[in-house]
Parts: sequence; structure tokens; C-alpha cells
Amino acid sequence: MDTTGGRPGRLRPITLLSIILLVLLIALAGGTWLLASWSPGWFDLPPREDADTAALGEHVEFRLAEELQRIRASNESWRIRMTDEAINAWLAARLLPWMSHEPDLVWPERLSRPQVRFSTSGIDVGIRVSGLLGSDRVVSLRFEPVLDSGRLLLKPGGIRIGRLPVPFARSAVDALLRESLPRFDDAMGELVATALGEATMEAIIPLVDERRVLVDSMQLERGAIVLEARTLNRGE
Repeated sequence: MDTTGGRPGRLRPITLLSIILLVLLIALAGGTWLLASWSPGWFDLPPREDADTAALGEHVEFRLAEELQRIRASNESWRIRMTDEAINAWLAARLLPWMSHEPDLVWPERLSRPQVRFSTSGIDVGIRVSGLLGSDRVVSLRFEPVLDSGRLLLKPGGIRIGRLPVPFARSAVDALLRESLPRFDDAMGELVATALGEATMEAIIPLVDERRVLVDSMQLERGAIVLEARTLNRGE
């Protein structure tokens, strides 16, 4: 016989707490999934056929080559400032054409072209990986460049999938990129190996006329990197 007078019974405290915890877990899981799905605000790949991007990429390539090859007094210190907008234009428009000159280099279909972002706390490198966690997601890794005794070290920092920080996934993502990326030679290969924590690299850029450019310092700004360097003549 009903003795409650027709009023519904109150939820027991343990039942109410269980419902609240379940709702919070569902909300947390949903929020985590959304954060992993959203691309970082700075990652914005332009179309390959974009004329403005192509023009800027070509200008960056020409300007950098001109600056590196310029005849200077031996050991004269000089600086160059490069914005992430300019470097990203080169990566978007010139990376694949540059690779086409090497028949053994094929960019993996599951990886997008990379992009970078400079800030005072480090360099973020982002790349979209297809089929990651069941979808296309942007993975971004942070590095802190350190010059020590003429060698460049890229100290690993945080990692994000989409906008979700994933503090314990660095080794897994490094392994994925190591397996997916093509095997570059020369300076590009050294840079990739350094980024993956396999080595350090000399902070020296060899020139076609046997001179060398020694990078003395790197200064990070918001949206740009400033290199201070010296050009060494043959035999120095």
C-alpha cells in the first residue's frame, strides 16, 4: 500500500551524487573530444593555388638566399628577422616543389604541410594527421631552441592534439612522425632529426662557394624569429 500520499520519494544522497558524477564525466569526455577536434587558431593552411601565398613564398626564398650569399667582411655580425607568416607561406607554396627535385622524397599523404608559430616562450610546429583518433586532427609540438657551443638543441616542450594539451603523448607522437616523415638529407635531415630528439645539429649553414654562415644567437618574438649570424670565409 502507498504510504507517501502520492508524492514522489526523494533521491538518496548517494544516488544524487552518482548522477552528478556521471553528468560531469560525460561533460568532461565531450569537452575533451571537442578540444581534440578543434584546430589551433593559428593553424590555417592556405590553398596551394593561392596566388598571394605563392608570391610571398617565392619572395621569402629569394630574400633568404640573397641575405645568406651576400659578400661581407669576415666575422662581420649581421641579423635577419623572419616572420612566421613568411615561413608558413614558404612551407605552403614551396616545400612540395622543392621536394620534387629529389625523386626519392615523397611527402606522406596522411600528413598536411606543416606550419609554425613563433612566440617568446617557444616555437610551435603544427601538422594535420589524417586518421588520428578516427578523424583528421592537428598535432602541434612546442620546442625551445638553445644554442650551446655552436650546436643547436631543440628542447621539447608541450604537445597538443587540436586544442587539447596531452602531456604524456610526446614519445608516441615523435614515433608517429619518425615513421611517417620522408628521410631528408643534408641540413633538412639534420633539422628533422634534431626536432625528433635524435641529435643536435651544428648552427652552421654551408654556402655554395665554400663560405659558411655561423648562427650566433636566436631571439624569439611574438610572430617572428631574429637570427644573429656571421659569414665565415673559406678556411675559417
